[in-house]
Amino acid sequence: MQLNSKLFKFITLAVRSLLQHKLRATLSILGVVCGVAAVLSMLSIGEGAKRESLSQIEQLGTRNIYVKSIPLTEMQEKKSRAKLSQGLTLYDAQRIKNGCRDVLDVAGLRELKASVFGAIKDVMPQIVSCSPNYASMLKIPVFDGRFISDLDMQEGKLVCVIGHNVAKNMGASGSIGNYLRIENSLFKIIGILRRIESKERKGGAISLRNYNDMVFIPLTAASLVSKSASVIGATAWPEVTELIVGMSTAQQVLKSVPAVKRTLEISHGGADDYQIIVPQELLNQSRKIQRTFNIVLGSIAFISLLVGGIGIMNIMLATVSERTKEIGVRRAFGATYSDIIIQFLAESTILTFTGGIIGIIIGLGGVWLISAIAEWNTAITMLSLVLPLLTSILVGIFFGLYPAYAAAKMDPIAALRYE
Repeated sequence: MQLNSKLFKFITLAVRSLLQHKLRATLSILGVVCGVAAVLSMLSIGEGAKRESLSQIEQLGTRNIYVKSIPLTEMQEKKSRAKLSQGLTLYDAQRIKNGCRDVLDVAGLRELKASVFGAIKDVMPQIVSCSPNYASMLKIPVFDGRFISDLDMQEGKLVCVIGHNVAKNMGASGSIGNYLRIENSLFKIIGILRRIESKERKGGAISLRNYNDMVFIPLTAASLVSKSASVIGATAWPEVTELIVGMSTAQQVLKSVPAVKRTLEISHGGADDYQIIVPQELLNQSRKIQRTFNIVLGSIAFISLLVGGIGIMNIMLATVSERTKEIGVRRAFGATYSDIIIQFLAESTILTFTGGIIGIIIGLGGVWLISAIAEWNTAITMLSLVLPLLTSILVGIFFGLYPAYAAAKMDPIAALRYE
């Protein structure tokens, strides 16, 4: 009880002393405020980027390898055909599945440019032809009805599965059993996808798709709605723009990439008309970039806190010099060496703690602005709030030690004589 009372007395004296020089105290904590705000922003941006990367990898699938066809110029296409490459087709999917031991399944996909007619108002659906196993491999949930089946492919049925937003905008006509006109063909709606929280991102190695705005049709029906879609060879292998190679476990992904490459090199005659993308590698690259980003921002935050700490130390040394006689009086009335140290440490810590609180408030505002204006994903965690505040307190203690020691070691008699 006596200890608590003594500590409260030190804090009261420290606050009273700081309030006597409000402007000086305010200016002294600016560096700490900037440093804390920078640390909070850095942690929030870093956490947001980390979560976005994990979300993207989860959407792509950690057990998948992607093979993507590369758009070729007319000259490149001639060279590719000269090497007997037929482009990326379901034949490649069969060869990969049969030739690579750890491959569980392979799905094919082709993005189509086609017009949709009907009661769709606010959504411009993306038409995609795919193999029946596409939904199961990427865990795309069906809310009503079913997804495309092997029988639909074999019999060449004109069926489609529509996304949540497409069905919603079609109203009553967007239900199971009704028809959707794509170009000059009518497709029977056999399934409606459950609403998926996904963020569409175009470009880059792999495009993240918004399944809510998509219409899926069988690969065999692609040539009916798009002139660019075709079948290759006498066995009529449908051409695809993307293959998804699913492995048994995530650990087998990187080990299986060389086998997939060898299989494709053989079937394409060595033509470079495809690209292999591994989501795990994309995640590793993202983490490296994020680490560099964190180091740069962390350095800026550290320098701000260092400058702020030096400013606190200078102010405290000036305060010690101004209050030399007061220190002498306190020592004469029985204040101990440790009492003087605690007194000045309390003042420096209160300064930096206040700066930390203000820095957190400014940092939160900065994070909100970054998220709103730059449209970056940010995430505020308990760590991003506690760490900057704790750091500000440690800065106050560290940079307040020397001024506190200088005050405590003063000779009481000399201090009383000081004018």
